Amino acid sequence: MELSKRLQMNADLVPEHSAVCDIGCDHGYVSIYLAERKKCSRIIAMDVNPGPLQIAKNNIEQAGLSEEIDCRLSDGMEKLLPGEADTLLIAGMGGMLISRILKEHKQVLQKIHTLILQPQSDLSEVRKTIHLLGFWVEEERICLDGGKYYFALRAKRGEEITAYTETEYEYGRILAEKGDSLYGKYLLFQKEKNERIREKLIQTGTETAKERVRELTHILNGIKKAQKCFERSTNGNRKDNNNSGTGIGYLSKGDDLV
Repeated sequence: MELSKRLQMNADLVPEHSAVCDIGCDHGYVSIYLAERKKCSRIIAMDVNPGPLQIAKNNIEQAGLSEEIDCRLSDGMEKLLPGEADTLLIAGMGGMLISRILKEHKQVLQKIHTLILQPQSDLSEVRKTIHLLGFWVEEERICLDGGKYYFALRAKRGEEITAYTETEYEYGRILAEKGDSLYGKYLLFQKEKNERIREKLIQTGTETAKERVRELTHILNGIKKAQKCFERSTNGNRKDNNNSGTGIGYLSKGDDLV
């Protein structure tokens, strides 16, 4: 099974030998990929919609993996029993929906040690929910797939050593600290896009436009803060590489994904 860059990013975050529940499995591609590589001790693929779940079942059967992957029709964690999985994979949904799923069925979540989440929106809300539920962000990844930027993260049970700032909730911490080159391009893309919109609204001059300009100015200030953190890390990585005498430039994990 060959995956898209986005799905590959998600699959790569799944820990070896984990018992994983793929919530919102859609056509089951990631579950099949994990089973083919015998990466997990158990795989449960669940979806709230009968149509995609049936397609997943058909794909799993064609791959000869019906014994390795347990398919269930389920709204979130509804059909998952406590202890059946130690890892949740929730990808390709809006951040608000992911947050709702995580907050439901607390008895099931108590037995979960690892979260792999790939929200399509509202990343700030997802990061806040992770911390609220007693997890810390261990890893973040970014990829560019089909002209769109996607983020995924892995969280472990426990507390962050250092509390997140509002900017870090919005734009993340780990990719900036690593000086991930694709993350730097993402920040620049967001900055330029929002600046263009703001300039057009300034020319409009209506009261509604003025309010939106204030909102965009706030967003741009957050992006600039994230860029400063990224630039500090990038400069630090260059200095370390120069001191090592190897002459090898810094290569981030994000670069491997595109």
